[in-house]
Amino acid sequence: MQYIYSIKSIGKRGWFTLLALILVIGLYAQEASVKGVVLDETDTPLIGATIQVKGTSTGAITDIDGNFTLKTKKGNTLAISYIGYKTQEIKYTGQSSINIKMVPDNQSLEEVVVVGYGAMKRSDLTGSVSSVSMKDIEGFQSSSIAGALGGQVAGVQITSTDGTPGAGFSINIRGVGTLTGDSSPLYIVDGFEVESIDHIANSDIESMEILKDASSSAIYGARAANGVVLISTKSGKVGRPIVSYNGSASYRNISKKLDVLSPYEFVKLQGEVNEQYLGTYYKEGMDEEGNPYRYQSLNDYIGDKGVDWQDQTFNSTWSQDHNFSVTGGNNDTKYTASFSRYIENGIFKNSGFDKTTAKVRFNQKITKNITLDATINYAQTNRKGSGTSADAGRFNMLAQILSARPTPGWKMTIEEFLDAAIDPEMLETGESLAQVNPVKQAESVTNDKRSELWSGNASLTWQIIKGLTFKTAGTYNTTNNRTDVFYKNGSKEAYRNGESPYGRTQMGRDVRWTNYNNLTWKQKIKKHQYDVMLGHEVAYRSTEYLLGEAMDFPFDNLGNNNLGLGSTPSKVESNYSDKMLLSFFARGNYNYDNRYLLTATIRADGSTVFSNKNKWGYFPSFSAAWRVSEEAFMKDVRWISNLKVRLGWGTVGNDRISNYLSMDLYSSNKYGVGNNTVTVLTPKQLKNSNLKWEGSTTTNFGIDLGLFDNRLNVIADFFVKNTKDLLLEQSLAHVTGFGSQMQNIGKIQNKGIELSLNSTNIQTKDFTWQTNFNISFIKNTLKGLASGVESMYARSGFDSNFTAYDYIATVGQSLGLIYGYEFDGIYQSSDFNRTPSGQLVLKEGVTNNARYNGTLQPGVVKYKDQDGDGVITTNDRTVIGNAMPKWYGGITNTLNFKGIDFGFMFQFNYGNNIYNATRIYATQSRSGRRNMLAEVADRWSPTNASNKVPAYNGYITNDVYSRFVEDGSFLRLKNLTLGYTLPHKWVRKFHASKLRIYGTAQNLFCVTKYSGYDPEVNSASNNPMTPGLDWGAYPKSRVFTFGIDLQF
Repeated sequence: MQYIYSIKSIGKRGWFTLLALILVIGLYAQEASVKGVVLDETDTPLIGATIQVKGTSTGAITDIDGNFTLKTKKGNTLAISYIGYKTQEIKYTGQSSINIKMVPDNQSLEEVVVVGYGAMKRSDLTGSVSSVSMKDIEGFQSSSIAGALGGQVAGVQITSTDGTPGAGFSINIRGVGTLTGDSSPLYIVDGFEVESIDHIANSDIESMEILKDASSSAIYGARAANGVVLISTKSGKVGRPIVSYNGSASYRNISKKLDVLSPYEFVKLQGEVNEQYLGTYYKEGMDEEGNPYRYQSLNDYIGDKGVDWQDQTFNSTWSQDHNFSVTGGNNDTKYTASFSRYIENGIFKNSGFDKTTAKVRFNQKITKNITLDATINYAQTNRKGSGTSADAGRFNMLAQILSARPTPGWKMTIEEFLDAAIDPEMLETGESLAQVNPVKQAESVTNDKRSELWSGNASLTWQIIKGLTFKTAGTYNTTNNRTDVFYKNGSKEAYRNGESPYGRTQMGRDVRWTNYNNLTWKQKIKKHQYDVMLGHEVAYRSTEYLLGEAMDFPFDNLGNNNLGLGSTPSKVESNYSDKMLLSFFARGNYNYDNRYLLTATIRADGSTVFSNKNKWGYFPSFSAAWRVSEEAFMKDVRWISNLKVRLGWGTVGNDRISNYLSMDLYSSNKYGVGNNTVTVLTPKQLKNSNLKWEGSTTTNFGIDLGLFDNRLNVIADFFVKNTKDLLLEQSLAHVTGFGSQMQNIGKIQNKGIELSLNSTNIQTKDFTWQTNFNISFIKNTLKGLASGVESMYARSGFDSNFTAYDYIATVGQSLGLIYGYEFDGIYQSSDFNRTPSGQLVLKEGVTNNARYNGTLQPGVVKYKDQDGDGVITTNDRTVIGNAMPKWYGGITNTLNFKGIDFGFMFQFNYGNNIYNATRIYATQSRSGRRNMLAEVADRWSPTNASNKVPAYNGYITNDVYSRFVEDGSFLRLKNLTLGYTLPHKWVRKFHASKLRIYGTAQNLFCVTKYSGYDPEVNSASNNPMTPGLDWGAYPKSRVFTFGIDLQF
């Protein structure tokens, strides 16, 4: 009875509770614990991969070993995803362990792409945006990430100034859009503008996007005329702490040497130049001690090696690269810290570069809806030595190396010759002090530049309500730099200063701060998706420098550490400038059913660079895309995975001009009045209050095509980019008191086709082969100059003795045109008649080169008569080359077999010319005692009727002609990599999660017709008017690297 009463007393509520408990226990009993491991294509564990039970909130993230554990029921589907790999779905059937091998997908449509002030899926892009895979540049040894990008991205041409350690790179996105301004793109790192990307550690880059058309870059308005490079550095990841180390050692040597005259050919040339010179090189008889002189005749030089100055100054070196990082976190706190040290010892004496970087970054969820992200960066770079091209004119160091005499002759030993700072023979005769000992000069000159950067970034993101987010972000960046130049005893500068050392120091500071705020609204209503952003930004920058110089140091031990030791302070200068940019911007994205996409942006920029009249600029853009592959009529076309058509238009600007062009400027001059010195201000610049932005408008049409489940992806873009209001000097009437004024008077058009292909050629369980290819065809045309002006001219300035213009820009033609005389061979004896008195007279109909300073004779260089008057004058100068390539690109192949990875990358350029000023100098010396390039051995002589090389005295000093304008096309094996990732079960024995050993080779060979050191050169990269110049450029290195990549 008691039992029955107890059951009755339970009541309805008790029965419901008991039933719910039984159901929960039953459901729980149906769930099972599933373990698994996620591997990449090389069987290396993937850390941080996401495993999600579809249709639920249940999920897990892989740990350092790629392992995961979660609970699920039979029949559920697990979705495994990781950035850069195809998402996989596996149905759980009760197995206790699951192994997943991910498949790379470089063109995943769900991949998130960073765009201006935000991010979006690649499938939603309507503009032209290229992404750079970090895997394609992994292991490339360069002082800047820019060095690894050449040939990687369609429409982007990257040329190194030369091979100097720490040298810069010129980056042109879709051609050159300015004649006098800065043509480099806008660099945005973690959301903020930076001056360059050279301070970033290559290993710290997470992703890189390049905004190429105006519809994608117009959100940056006045700063985006030359394109935008967006870089995101690595951030913390959820999971246990991961410690990584990547270290390598690199062996460098010179990739090519130039052939110069041997001692025999050199001495033979000396006899032709001046017979008296031969007394330096051989002498019959014996010395006072009865020993025969080493060189009794010219023939004694046959087989003599003499001094190879290239071997004396270029040496093989070792370099190092070390990168440490730790990352980890949980759902509330994520962190990363990194440290890197890069040391590059240059192949040229007394040259090198090193870079030290450190970063701490954390992401903290303060509340459920508020997140803080903060970063502190530090970078220090040190460039040692001036390289080969720092000295101007004939003192260019490479020119000195090529022209130094290969033999001292009989008067001294080679050891004594190598120990002399100035060429002893020239010093003794007093004929010239222009030839120095390149080794002593390199060792006796200090030219060091140190730069130190500190920056702090912080952002606060507040999700006000679902779909509505506010973000405020700010940065403070300060860069201090110091350049020390000191000329010690033994340098030509000290010798010319009465054998007294002297030096100078320049110190500079660059300060930037930026704050931006934006409000973003995202909403999905059935098939309609909206994404609207409103923003505001203010950016400030100031620069200042102080320069001091002193002469006549009593000794050179302290160098620049105490300029006060110099008895003669010779120069003191200082300067300061600042500018501010105030901006308002908006962007709207609309997506209908993932088929029809629309994007519109508008930005208003106000800059202190311009006068009140033109302080504000407005930059709109519109773009649309149609995802054809998402239409119902395409569902049965299974071999087309993706087909999207894009069309965009936009306007951007270029505000990178001098700060005060819209103001009257004055310069100070000092005059003596009696016993006093008076400073007088004189007008220097006439203001132009009408100055405005250089504006660029681009129309872009593109197609994205994915075939066979995106095994083959093709991206094609056609664009027309018109830039107007170019800033140029306009001549003024003399009554104004000024020769010229900067005005907006030029127009340029760049149009072209870009094509990118990437394919997964073979994909099996153990083997993959992928190929990336890109090619660009870009035509540049100058559309207009000032009214009535058809051409403008420029000087490369490589040598002050070459005073004539050697570049020309003509309306209707391309930029980069090299200007000079067209080579037409060498005058031969058949071109002359001999009079009864023995005098040579030019035959009728043969062009008279009246520019030759002397009696015209066989062996003199001949120019083509352009105006047909039969006489060569300056009017016969014409276009003799074009430094702009017709097309360029690259191809990369990557192969993986189990743990072995192998890759190689070719870069190519076609159709551009190089102005080889080094060759001009090294074949046409103004000094008789200098060596020359080996081609001079084939010079014209009475017994060698050469039609290519003039006689030793048959050239015209300081003339530029087409013999020295060469084909710069090339095909380069830029990078080759072989690596092996050890099996996970092996590395687990020493508590590591990954160990990869690898070797890379850079610049193994280059197929080219160019006779110089390397065809990838741009000695005057700071001037858009003078591309393709090679003047004493530092030779490129061939680099062999061995390294390890280790994770714990």
